[in-house]
Amino acid sequence: MTKEVDRRRIRPVVKRFFGYVMLSHAWQGEEPSFQDINKVKSVWHLPLQDKLSDFCQETRRLGYNWAWSDTCCIDKSQSATVTLSESLTLMYKWYANSAVTLVYLADVAHPSKPGDLAHSIWMKRAWTLQELLSPKVLFFYDSNWKLYLGDNIENHKQSPVIMQELADAIKIPQGTIVTFSPDDLGVREKLRLASTRNATREEDVAYSLIGIFKSDIRPHYGERSDALGHLLEEIVARSGEVTVLAW
Repeated sequence: MTKEVDRRRIRPVVKRFFGYVMLSHAWQGEEPSFQDINKVKSVWHLPLQDKLSDFCQETRRLGYNWAWSDTCCIDKSQSATVTLSESLTLMYKWYANSAVTLVYLADVAHPSKPGDLAHSIWMKRAWTLQELLSPKVLFFYDSNWKLYLGDNIENHKQSPVIMQELADAIKIPQGTIVTFSPDDLGVREKLRLASTRNATREEDVAYSLIGIFKSDIRPHYGERSDALGHLLEEIVARSGEVTVLAW
């Protein structure tokens, strides 16, 4: 009995302590790398990195101790313990398991107004599709790091106004966005969502869909359009839907 009581008391404390916050954003020019972070004692010492330091400050304000950003938390060097390929494969799960994901909309001025999110560049990037769908708790921020539309609800995935704006923009039901699972949408619908987004690197069109399709393809930059070919080949083999090749 005592052990069971202790588990009930301790588990939430441990979960809260180790809960991590993920940043979702559209990259802007030069972003700090893993190596840049290792050269300084803290993010506060990085020159001209207001976005990263503001993200860390907001993470701390929300009561969390751990913050993760794709720009500087992935070691892209050849000697990395966790390779870039492994990181890209796990990205969907990392966002899905986050305590909170914060979406920074650099091109949405303060004060924000309805429709700004739908027209943000964040909505057009390949990687941000999974960063919208996979997290359980999500907050959107304008360029001043103020909550989108001033909505201070405990989870923007529970905001009817914000979810309706997103549902209208990407044309899937609100409920699917709120509680998304890779099995919720058919192959053609997933590919339709992907077709509305773009990536700087050609391979990312495919790699950003690994989690959404529960794919087993292994990222390897340099294969260019073959990356999408490998993904589609796997989809056809699993689903038998040859028509997806016309997406």
